Amino acid sequence: MPVKPVRLKACPRDPGSSLTRQIETLADGHARVMLKRERPWASITFAGTRHSFAIDWEGAVDPDEIQKLAEALPDHEFSIPGHFVADMVVMDQSETRLLVDALSIIDPAENARD
Repeated sequence: MPVKPVRLKACPRDPGSSLTRQIETLADGHARVMLKRERPWASITFAGTRHSFAIDWEGAVDPDEIQKLAEALPDHEFSIPGHFVADMVVMDQSETRLLVDALSIIDPAENARD
């Protein structure tokens, strides 16, 4: 008797880990991103998570590379299943580090389809 493959429902990925991977990709692998802190966030209509990241460059650093990433992050469209990034702010910038805060929101439209 043939066995039918079972299709499992995909679970939304952890938004902090997903943001970390995507920021490292934006930095072309020249920086290490560390998730420093996460805390729940909610308003009357939305729920999500506040994330704080440290983005560190090691070795020879091109200041233009850091500046380009700092300028690109706030407007970048991140792809996180079941979530969207409502806010991303560069809090501090030095010669080898960016400190970034982000707010990911549980996407009510996408979760309504489940």
